[in-house]
Amino acid sequence: MKHLFILLSITTLLTSCVAVQEAQNVVELSQMHNRIAVVPIDATVERKLWMNQEKYNELNLSKSEETQQRIYNFMQFYSRNGSIHAEIMSPEEVNSILRGAGFPTTKFTNNDLCSLLRVDAIIYGQIEVREPVSEVTAMAISNTYSNTMVITNIVQLTLNLYDAKSATQIWNTQQVNRGQMGSIKENMQRQVCRRAVRNLPYNLKKRRYKKAYEEMGGF
Repeated sequence: MKHLFILLSITTLLTSCVAVQEAQNVVELSQMHNRIAVVPIDATVERKLWMNQEKYNELNLSKSEETQQRIYNFMQFYSRNGSIHAEIMSPEEVNSILRGAGFPTTKFTNNDLCSLLRVDAIIYGQIEVREPVSEVTAMAISNTYSNTMVITNIVQLTLNLYDAKSATQIWNTQQVNRGQMGSIKENMQRQVCRRAVRNLPYNLKKRRYKKAYEEMGGF
């Protein structure tokens, strides 16, 4: 139990983590995109003991489409305020085309998806929602060790931007939220999606992207 206490104490220090990797010419490449699509996000949620496989698959699919819609909504926000100039396909249009082509049973490469959707780039990724400790267990631990705040929810989002012309992934972000007792998973998921979209290279109000754009002769 002593080792558990030490581990939990350390864990509480890691409540949020953001990482971004990008190509050196990411602004130049992304500014050539006229039409982009957010494809369904692979989702994995915590499986409850009472769930059969069918119910679990339905839950993952629902989370996939929900996350795809959230990312699209946040991108639309930045589109309306002038930060994103490219056209963003709606999830309804994207999913209708993909289902018509046999997705997800039929597997497609990123190039195939770009051609099928007729876009210059796609945004894809994974979201994982976990509950390492239940609220009841967390409360019991906190009552025993008063200075310990136990992590009860973890949301991790990985998002990638693929450029059709260069046929390469030009941007990637990993967002992790760790919530303590009373944290709400839905809010945590909104936060990681919002942060991920805010860091997309389309957002020229971000300082580093604005500087690169100005050096290209923009504004």
